[in-house]
Amino acid sequence: MNDLLRYKGLYGEHQQPLVTDFIHIEPLEDRSKIYEWEIAEHIHTDLVQLFVIEVGSGFLLSEGNRIELAAPCVVTVPANVLHGFHFEPSIVGEVITLSVSFYDTLLQDKASIKKQSNQLNCFSFLGNTTTFSDVRYLKDKIQNEIFEDAPEKLLALRRYFELVYLALFREKFRNTADALLSNNKNLAYYQQFQELIRQHAQNLLSIKKFADALGITQTHLNRVCHTVTGKSALKVVQDFTMNEAKKYLLNTSYSIAEVAYFLNFNDPAYFSRLFKKRVGVAPGEFRKG
Repeated sequence: MNDLLRYKGLYGEHQQPLVTDFIHIEPLEDRSKIYEWEIAEHIHTDLVQLFVIEVGSGFLLSEGNRIELAAPCVVTVPANVLHGFHFEPSIVGEVITLSVSFYDTLLQDKASIKKQSNQLNCFSFLGNTTTFSDVRYLKDKIQNEIFEDAPEKLLALRRYFELVYLALFREKFRNTADALLSNNKNLAYYQQFQELIRQHAQNLLSIKKFADALGITQTHLNRVCHTVTGKSALKVVQDFTMNEAKKYLLNTSYSIAEVAYFLNFNDPAYFSRLFKKRVGVAPGEFRKG
């Protein structure tokens, strides 16, 4: 795990910072052939991906598992889950990449669907090409929306993505293949930590209390975060808080002091200093764009 490959951007890239509503789609073969069809096991710290494979075959690699892929199929990859691929050169399909901040806006009141979509899964449609055709249709609609500048673009994209995840959720009941759950303890702890941060977003706990909730020591939690992200547990929490701050600044007319109070900062000046340190510009400059 010390040599864990982690990317803030797409495979082989460190695109930083990502915009809040980052959505990207590209042909699967374009990036794969650059790396001679071998994508080493890695994680994306801030991205979620969907692989829609229409033609060809290969293998999904994850922590010692080697799962055969045969078109038509779909692979869902949540953030901070170790995964890699070996593709045959005949592979045809697309990979869709979402920022975690955009993904978090999906299925907010559908816990069971969201739970499944938060797992590494492979869905085979060899016996159900009708559903795959529906997914491919939605993928095409997503692609069109990305490259067009139509009114309420993000609303349309959210609905199309939610329909994709709904189709995969329904497929789960027709497919007995189990989700490929991560058995890596560090990643499992980190995923639980992120979930706790979201649950306590309005009243964040101390790092010690987060560690207690996970049943590990504060030192252990810091070690987990350093292993997975290269950051301390405190910086992981601060990253979450700064992302929430960005949403308030970009999407509301609240003053900077009000945003600070909403995020449980008693001192707006400290909030502004921390924001500038972590984001690179002061909150007012960020809001102006």
